[in-house]
Amino acid sequence: MSGGFTFKRCSCRPVTNEGGKVLACKRKHGSWYFAAESHGTDGKRTQVKRGGFATQADAQAALTAFAEARNTGAWTDDRHLKVNEFLTDWLSKKVANGLRPTTERSYRWHITGYINPVIGDLRLRDVRPPHVEEVLRLAAVPKEKGRTPGPATVRRIHATMRSAFASAKRARYIPYNPAVDVELPRATRPHVQPWEADELGAFLDHCATDPLGPLYEVAAFTGLRRGELLGLQWVDIDVERSRLVVHRQIVQLGHATHLGPVKTASGQDRVVDLDEATIGALLSHQLRQQQQRDDWGTAWVDSGHVFTKEDGSPLHPETVTKRFRELSDAAGLRPVRLHDLRHGQASLMLAAGVPMAVVSKRLGHSSLAITSDTYSHLLEGVGQQAATAAAALVPRADRRTQNEPRSLENTLETGALEAPSTGSDDDVESGIAAGETAEARSEDRASAHVRRVGLEPTTRGLRVRCSAS
Repeated sequence: MSGGFTFKRCSCRPVTNEGGKVLACKRKHGSWYFAAESHGTDGKRTQVKRGGFATQADAQAALTAFAEARNTGAWTDDRHLKVNEFLTDWLSKKVANGLRPTTERSYRWHITGYINPVIGDLRLRDVRPPHVEEVLRLAAVPKEKGRTPGPATVRRIHATMRSAFASAKRARYIPYNPAVDVELPRATRPHVQPWEADELGAFLDHCATDPLGPLYEVAAFTGLRRGELLGLQWVDIDVERSRLVVHRQIVQLGHATHLGPVKTASGQDRVVDLDEATIGALLSHQLRQQQQRDDWGTAWVDSGHVFTKEDGSPLHPETVTKRFRELSDAAGLRPVRLHDLRHGQASLMLAAGVPMAVVSKRLGHSSLAITSDTYSHLLEGVGQQAATAAAALVPRADRRTQNEPRSLENTLETGALEAPSTGSDDDVESGIAAGETAEARSEDRASAHVRRVGLEPTTRGLRVRCSAS
């Protein structure tokens, strides 16, 4: 039975031929099945039966597809594996392979909050694109309590399903990924509106004497994320070369904190150059921290971090954000987020003419497209400057000379203007008038050309006259 066979099931009594072979019922009722042999996950031979086909041709086609999948390893006998069981195992393997804690938290939130309540009890092999779309549709339904996910969050939920089902396909649990080619809600990046230069200066002046003032100044002039600032250590700063290297970050999981790698691979171990004022702020902060170390004595916590509590222990992210709001309100400035100091750094660099690629690398974005999408609205007028600068690099002849009216000799040679023949005084006057008329038409054409080109010729009001001999 290695090749398999098809058969029909109906309520009729079986009919056999002379050789004892059971003949299929010819009546149009019942349904067709196929049977084939396969190997289970334990290596033992098992018989696989599938039915419910309307015709024998349908059953044969299903048998052929099954045999193909079995021979290529794309078929599995995990018929009863449910989505929630698979997702639990999938996430456990991800964590074991070093999944970032923040990513793990997002995956778990998506699975328990949105995916499992809708399709968790379905068999994994039965999931279809409409099921995925239903998860996304229900996720976007406004909630009576709690926060309704926006388009960006819905897309992240879809990304979780797409990643999980891709793993299921690689493991041959399913023949294809049902989360591929699913229509998603459009998500656009909101236009960031960081403080203007004068607002930023007012804030930094206001918080200059605050214990966290140096942290906000470094944030404003480096574009480091909050977690990267809190994870910064003195060994990461090279004063002589005026730069720092981003190695780690402190992230918040609930209220607990975790020290780990930075958000993106491109941001890991990135070098950020420092200006003289920022270097000075860091050195002054280091002296104050040394004084705190002396005051606390043996109770000082030698964490090695640049920005710490008074006893040297690392700061909590919520403390930094809360104090930022208090200081900005006290300074009488329009409300912005702490993260907008990072956006402000990008805004200042773009305004200074720094290339987008340099800004993207400095901020540690995973791609240039993210930088462009986030800050393209800050580039008003840059395109005009770029076009002018590019055109200025091409040497050209003097266009004023190119657009001067042609000389009389050239005009006569080309036949654009004919000299009148000799004759009577009336003919001469007529010739003069004709010459003036032709010359006027020529001048009108030249003027029209000047208007199109946008340049003024060096000679104006040229008149052509001919005298009788």
